[in-house]
Amino acid sequence: VSEGSSGLAVIINDATEEQQKTFEVIESERVEALTLLAASVAHEIGNPLNALHIHLQLMERELKKLRATDADAPAPAPAKDAEAQANDAASLTKLDNYLEIARGEINRLDYIISQFLQAIRPTRPERKPVSLNEIVADTLTLLGPEIENREVLLEENFVSGLPPAPLDAGQVKQALVNLIKNALQAMSHGGTLSLRTLADEEGVWVHVADTGGGIAQETINSIFQPYFTTKEKGSGLGLMIVQRIVREHGGRIELESNTGQGTTFRLWFPLTEPQPLRLTGGESTENHA
Repeated sequence: VSEGSSGLAVIINDATEEQQKTFEVIESERVEALTLLAASVAHEIGNPLNALHIHLQLMERELKKLRATDADAPAPAPAKDAEAQANDAASLTKLDNYLEIARGEINRLDYIISQFLQAIRPTRPERKPVSLNEIVADTLTLLGPEIENREVLLEENFVSGLPPAPLDAGQVKQALVNLIKNALQAMSHGGTLSLRTLADEEGVWVHVADTGGGIAQETINSIFQPYFTTKEKGSGLGLMIVQRIVREHGGRIELESNTGQGTTFRLWFPLTEPQPLRLTGGESTENHA
């Protein structure tokens, strides 16, 4: 500044956009590396699980052979032989119980791995016009035995004349399976499971409600985060997958929960499929069907 003059020079460098791009690149590379590592680990775990499943089946066959042999054997005359046979029968029953527990744990691990792979390797939905009522009905048929075993009351309320929506039936069914399983696990002492469909001018709804213990307010904001779970044997991936599927369809999720009264998840899917960005007259616009 020359003598007798004064001034103020302000230099502003907005690095926000550049920093955001750098962050996105780093985050993308990190996610890709974690995805490759996780997929490899899941594959390595899956191989021994398959082997365990096969050997459990072989053990079950051998147990059936032993039972058949005992049934065909002549009745023992001495009391000591009868006592030994009773002990053998009791041992076979125990082995059946042990195998049932082992089979259940293997199935649970297999389910967790499949959930994990879906979470780290999401696929874009292949949309086709379909009735949400049909998807919900198919899901309930699939989970029918589990619902009956839980001894909960099932309430179905499907709106008639529901318009078809562009949905990936398999992915939406997976989202509903996760929500229904969560609802059943929340009602350990019985309750009511409610499935309801609705429609508005722009989309279709499905509500999944339970009468379980509800979600505590201090954790309700964290339930969609990866690996967050309040269950002793939960993976913390189910709700994250639900959220991803709904988001990929251009939909939204609403959640209402009251401690001690139950939880309701409301999923909304649009009737029109969002179109990709187009360049029109030098401007970028997003069109909708």
